[in-house]
Amino acid sequence: MHAMILAAGRGTRLGELGETVPKVLVDMGGEPLLARQITYLKDNGIQRIVINAYHLADQIQDFVAEHPQASDITVLVEPKLLGTAGGVRNALLHLGEDPFLVLYGDVITDEPIHLILRTHRRKRATATLTVYKSREVDGKGTVQIDPNGIVSAFHEKTTPSLNEDAYINAGLYILDPCLIEELPTGTALDFGHDVFPSALAQRHTIAGHILAASVIDIGTPAMLDVARGKLG
Repeated sequence: MHAMILAAGRGTRLGELGETVPKVLVDMGGEPLLARQITYLKDNGIQRIVINAYHLADQIQDFVAEHPQASDITVLVEPKLLGTAGGVRNALLHLGEDPFLVLYGDVITDEPIHLILRTHRRKRATATLTVYKSREVDGKGTVQIDPNGIVSAFHEKTTPSLNEDAYINAGLYILDPCLIEELPTGTALDFGHDVFPSALAQRHTIAGHILAASVIDIGTPAMLDVARGKLG
């Protein structure tokens, strides 16, 4: 199985730190976050890894060039920001003909990938999204899942008036190439805003895989501090 780590973002929510260091290279428990992400994927049997880059791309390229498994990793530098889905479309030729995994570079999870793939196969899905339950929905993409485990609606980074748990998009997907092949090349597209709602309208089956625990998000300085405290 192949995987893509989304690492092109500017890291604006990290403030001054994001201006000098790519989000995926911030220190996390004594090593760059990207090193941890690569280890997670490799430990779960991923053969090839593609990483997109844009902001401070040279730092990401230098890190990968010195990584012990550099031969299994491809870095694609985008000439302009293509968004989460546009970046995957740009990398599609490197991701093989079978379902592949997409991991947002600023989230950390220990979920076994074979469990997500099992959900994907059982539901005969075109896309499988990992989600977790939380009441902290501000600024998060939320997902509605029907009793059969199929996604029925998306609410991207809204603030619903809820006094109950919602399913939060965890930023870890398994996708069939056919879903991405339909997208235009060189166009900035976002999964939550553009691709997944359109796929639902076209009656693609999108499955929801509920994580046993929430992901760790390092998108802001406060969340980065929390993550570092958890990981030591």
